[in-house]
Amino acid sequence: MDEPANLFMNGQFASKYDDLIQEQNWYGPEILFGMMFEYIRSGQKILDIGIGTGLSATAFHILGLEVFGLDYSYEMLKICEQKGIAADLKQFDLNDSPLPYPNHFFDHISANAVLYFIANLDNLFCEISRIIKKKGIWAFIVEPRNDLSEDPIVEKPPGKNGLITFRHSRRYISGLLRNNGFRLLKELEFVAKNFQMEGKPISFTLYIAES
Repeated sequence: MDEPANLFMNGQFASKYDDLIQEQNWYGPEILFGMMFEYIRSGQKILDIGIGTGLSATAFHILGLEVFGLDYSYEMLKICEQKGIAADLKQFDLNDSPLPYPNHFFDHISANAVLYFIANLDNLFCEISRIIKKKGIWAFIVEPRNDLSEDPIVEKPPGKNGLITFRHSRRYISGLLRNNGFRLLKELEFVAKNFQMEGKPISFTLYIAES
């Protein structure tokens, strides 16, 4: 297991994760929930990919959705379980396939702060298409590739925490959605000013797509 993985498997880090995110003023969960709100309703099943401690899933639970979650970190999942917001939690490496669910099982699927840890998203998007119901919403956040390079996926240098992340171009994401039967409904770029690279705030892009 490499050093970045060790960070998320560390119980001390997991116990402080919610406070660290609050200190960084990361509003990804609120933005994602707000952009999905018009499409969701109580009683539906939603899968949170990279659920972590449940920061993004909490609002869906409060609204009355049945929350399912996947995450690599057992320590993070333990904290999420203690919050009582999820009907089912599974430890899973998103680089593996297939996802551990039957066809067309979920009404909606979301991913807040995890896809930029994965370089190639092709298999994951194919699996999302398999397990989501028709007319379901697939909502996710990536760090966009904004330059004119032909390379659709760029590996960033490790940050202060040692984690390696990836940027994905709009062309790459649009192709994944189209090739897996999704229709793009909304797209929003926002800036997280407390997350910086070379002294500049990092921007993120939220996509809302319908299966």
